[in-house]
Amino acid sequence: MRKFLTAVALSVTVAALLLGSMTRPSQASSHREAPLITADPLADNTDVYAFRSTESGRTGFVTLIANYIPFEEPSGGPHFYKFDDNVLYEIKVDNTGDGVEDIIYQFRFTGFSGGFRNPDTILGMAAPNQATSNPPTGGIEPLITSLDDPDYNEPQFYSVTRVNRAARTQTVIGSNLPTPPNNIGERTTPNYETLAAMAIKPLSNGGRAFAGQRDEGFYIDVGAVFDTLNFRPKGGVPTDTGGSDTTAGFNVNTIAIEVPVQDLTRTGAVPANSTASDAVVGIWATASRRSTTVLRPNGKNVVTGPFRQVSRLGNPLVNELVIPLKFKDFFNSSSPSGDAIAAPFVLDPQLAQLIKAVYGVNVPPPPRNDLVLIFATGIPVNGVTGPTYTTFLSDGKPHEMMRLNVAIAPSASPSRLGLLGGDFAGFPNGRRVFDDVVDIELRAVVGGTPFTPDFNVAPNNKLGDGVDRNDVPYLTAFPYLGTPHSGNTSTGKPHEHHVIVTGTPIP
Repeated sequence: MRKFLTAVALSVTVAALLLGSMTRPSQASSHREAPLITADPLADNTDVYAFRSTESGRTGFVTLIANYIPFEEPSGGPHFYKFDDNVLYEIKVDNTGDGVEDIIYQFRFTGFSGGFRNPDTILGMAAPNQATSNPPTGGIEPLITSLDDPDYNEPQFYSVTRVNRAARTQTVIGSNLPTPPNNIGERTTPNYETLAAMAIKPLSNGGRAFAGQRDEGFYIDVGAVFDTLNFRPKGGVPTDTGGSDTTAGFNVNTIAIEVPVQDLTRTGAVPANSTASDAVVGIWATASRRSTTVLRPNGKNVVTGPFRQVSRLGNPLVNELVIPLKFKDFFNSSSPSGDAIAAPFVLDPQLAQLIKAVYGVNVPPPPRNDLVLIFATGIPVNGVTGPTYTTFLSDGKPHEMMRLNVAIAPSASPSRLGLLGGDFAGFPNGRRVFDDVVDIELRAVVGGTPFTPDFNVAPNNKLGDGVDRNDVPYLTAFPYLGTPHSGNTSTGKPHEHHVIVTGTPIP
């Protein structure tokens, strides 16, 4: 194990020196934590999830989720939030370990022909059709009750294409799939979850797809993290509780796809066991825009040229809390194949030193080979996690992507702390919607894991942001993320109450 870590560290350092002078692409951006993407929220990738499906009857499938558009105010009408028809949204899979995508799921969106069903309404996404109301004149019935309801004024549709780079094939596995409206309010979108369920559509590969608004399921005390780790309650090293879920009350736009296990693997088969050579895949999501946009006075802009990647996300919080400011835009325009440039920041993370300075905890000295395993190469079979656990997928170089062992079955006793909670099916083996990735990563960065036993003691292995659950219950079925907050509630703006953490946590 020690020889392996040393070899990885050496290869990472050498590669970083060789690639450190790489030329930046002319166009670069990222999810909100990089400077350029802050002006482009419709292409802003906020979270990625990948896990074996847990819904009854779907054990042979993997669920992949990519969220976009951060901090959606639920009452943000009249046009609310939609995917951008000019953005190419993609979920990418590397099954060979070179940091290059082998399988791609592409999502392209289009609006309603002509733009709106009723261009004369004043209300935007909802268009009261008084001719069909009861009584016939003057009344307004509960409005959007189906996806083809004439009152759904700004519908959006999308296609799903599976690209196999090795076979050089592109297969459309879903077309003209509808998205639901936003959760506007009880008059306009009554029984919202029933409406959203209508948008779960079968794909030709036996899987399913959903695209639409969901609750922001990533729970974190954002305010405390970026106020130079000023966690709540004040005083002492922060742990599991006492924080404020800053993302509570907000929504996101979700792309979710469920695919057969064998559609992801290098061999095109279900792996024989968890240590088989085809058991681990790497996953990340991107958003890309055309290189040229011509603005026209009538609003019918011309968008041309090749697609340029403007957002990228694999493991959570890497660009925010590992990559320095000067490389954030570059990182999110690049591919995992070129991640050696980021290796020095993993081997000696600034975040660990900040935590040490703020809270006085001892942290492991560099080089941080333990973090290289978690984020850059995957974890090989070793004496700490045992003979059946591995997320290793690498050609000997660092590639930042979420790694999922598709042969590890869903846990019968899930823990929000994933591997740190003894749950092999959780982060960093993929990421489920309820995994407490903030607490897991904070503990990892200060060495509070079995991979650095000298530091796997309190307070390092108890560190947390004080938020241990989401404000909205997750679903037990696809697409798993919770019901989005309504734009019209009896208690005012939902996010005004984010200091109250509700729900039942996963242990």
